[in-house]
Amino acid sequence: MKPTILILITTFFVITGLAQKKETVSTDVRLIKDRPHVFISFQSETKVEPLYEGESGHRVWLQFHNNSRWKVKFCFHYVPEEYGKTGARYEIERYKGTGEVPSAGRSDTCRYSTLLPGKLHLFSVPREHLADGLAIKIQYHYAWEFDPDGTSNLDEPEHFVFFYSEDVPKIKRLKTPTYGIIGKKGCVIKDPF
Repeated sequence: MKPTILILITTFFVITGLAQKKETVSTDVRLIKDRPHVFISFQSETKVEPLYEGESGHRVWLQFHNNSRWKVKFCFHYVPEEYGKTGARYEIERYKGTGEVPSAGRSDTCRYSTLLPGKLHLFSVPREHLADGLAIKIQYHYAWEFDPDGTSNLDEPEHFVFFYSEDVPKIKRLKTPTYGIIGKKGCVIKDPF
């Protein structure tokens, strides 16, 4: 009888021990664990001819990163090669202080670009769109949020990523847009990410 009880008690502890030992599977979908799913980083600042009337010739080059395991989509438009070939559609918001907010010249149409996991999209914006207290905001969607016909589903949540003027390195930041030389054409500050 004692060996049967001993076998039952041993079996009980083995079964409960196995039941409690669960294999942990990471549910984190970020490729770089200490960065958000989607983020924008500073790449460089250059001087070129203004793209549109009323803009300065100073451009801030940014990188739109997909740091998730899933494809993301965002609206883009074509621009000449010296401005990045394609630009991301964005809005400008004031997050600090008061004053005018420049127009981003947004159109009502949208062509979607798909950004694969771990990839980035390089684009440029006029420097005055990132004057002190301003931020740019880009709307994006995860690929599964689209209907089978390829249109965005309005019932899905909206996702935005921001880049703030204070994220431009201090040596390059302007208090107000000026039209003097900011840096040499092609000046690149390496992306720390």
